[in-house]
Amino acid sequence: MHRRLTCFFFLAAVYSPLFGQQAFDIEPGKPAQLNGIDYGIEIRNERSMDISGETFMRYELAIYATNKSNCTKIFFPKQTLFGQEDQNQLAIFDCLNANGKRLTSKSGKVMARPFTVPYQQRIKNSEGKDVTTTTNIQAGHILRNGETVSNSFIAIVPNGERPILKVRINEIPDL
Repeated sequence: MHRRLTCFFFLAAVYSPLFGQQAFDIEPGKPAQLNGIDYGIEIRNERSMDISGETFMRYELAIYATNKSNCTKIFFPKQTLFGQEDQNQLAIFDCLNANGKRLTSKSGKVMARPFTVPYQQRIKNSEGKDVTTTTNIQAGHILRNGETVSNSFIAIVPNGERPILKVRINEIPDL
């Protein structure tokens, strides 16, 4: 049993860089750039509010990823050690000083759109004749050149502070 645990931790240490994400500090108006994609944030609204006698700042944050690489980014689903969840996730934006009060978030995700391809097959209809049907099948995810995908979330931070943000970017392999 001890030998198995030792092997597991050794393999986890060796392969951990494969599962890592690159992280960048970002500010509104100053997006992080990686492989021709801009990852940024904008403050849509800010106001102060009282919660249980304490004053906090409430920020509505818009997060986005814009492909400026002059080529379309396509990525296909892959089986991972942890399953196939969020295969279309481009980045996670974390607000480091958010407190999560009042059902607000501490982070938000930006996701790519599905990419489908037509698949034709010949089947026999009810009269026994061969008929060709076309079905759209999701082949992966896509971020077209010039396309922007966005999302938003609300964060509450201590009074007098602005959101401190970090973006964790999933690597999109070049094909």
